[in-house]
Amino acid sequence: MEAMNEDFTKYGEVVYPYYLEREDERGTIYVRQSPLQDSPANNLCIIYFEVKEKCSVYIHDIKSPGGVNKGYGSVAMRALITHSINKGYLGITGCLSHFDSDHISRLISFYEKNSFDIKLSPTEDSGKIRLDLTNQNELLKNLTTIPFQERITLLEKELEEQQQKEKKLQEKIASLEHNIANENKVVKFLKKYV
Repeated sequence: MEAMNEDFTKYGEVVYPYYLEREDERGTIYVRQSPLQDSPANNLCIIYFEVKEKCSVYIHDIKSPGGVNKGYGSVAMRALITHSINKGYLGITGCLSHFDSDHISRLISFYEKNSFDIKLSPTEDSGKIRLDLTNQNELLKNLTTIPFQERITLLEKELEEQQQKEKKLQEKIASLEHNIANENKVVKFLKKYV
C-alpha cells in the first residue's frame, strides 16, 4: 500500500489517503483516520476502480464507512484524480446506478464539485460520469483550491447560523429588558398605593 500526501476535509480534519494496487489492473484508494493503523475500522472512504485499456480509470464503487457529507469522499476523489494524472491516464468514468437513486442528488453534487460531466438517464435515476484528464494544469489547480473553497463555504454557513443565533438572543434580551422596565413601574405603583 502506497501512502499519498496527507489531506484535510472541509471540517479541517487531517486524513490520510492510500493507494493499493490489486491484480488485473484494479486498484483501491483508501482514506484513513491515521497513518499508523492498518485496520478496516480506520477506513473512512474507499474507492474501488479498474484501469481500462491502460488509458482510463473506471470507478466500480465508492464506500463511505466513515459517514457521508463529512468530506472523506472528496479527499478520496482528489487522491484518485491525482493518482490518475500521475499515471498518465486520459480520463475517469463510472456509472450512477439506479440502486443509488435514493441519494442521486447528493451524488450529482459530489461529482459536479469534483469537475465531472454527468449524463443522466431519461428517468434521472441513473447515469454516467466522466472526467477528462487531458487538461491536467486546470485539474491540478482545482484539486488544490477545492478543499479551501469547501472550508470557506462551511465557515460562511457557520457564521450565518451564529449571526442568526445572536440576533435571536438580542431580541430576547430586548424583550426581557422591556418586561423588567414594565415590572419596575408596577412595583413602584404598588409601593405607592399599597
